[in-house]
Amino acid sequence: MNDTKAKNAITRNLGLWMAAALLYPVAHWIPTSSGSPPKIFEVLIPVIVLGLGWASTSFLRAAFDQGNRDPDR
Repeated sequence: MNDTKAKNAITRNLGLWMAAALLYPVAHWIPTSSGSPPKIFEVLIPVIVLGLGWASTSFLRAAFDQGNRDPDR
């Protein structure tokens, strides 16, 4: 895997983890009539964070697999 592909894979990975890290505080800023965050967020946020972690791992796995098959490395 060349440096450009490696940097792109790492950038995507960091972007997904940044989105996962910011998801919880941003979700609590959403106003509701009761003043507390919606109850669905207690379940939804961890599920979304796990999904982003899975996507991050999938992107890196695909990048490393492609790098292993690259004939010009």
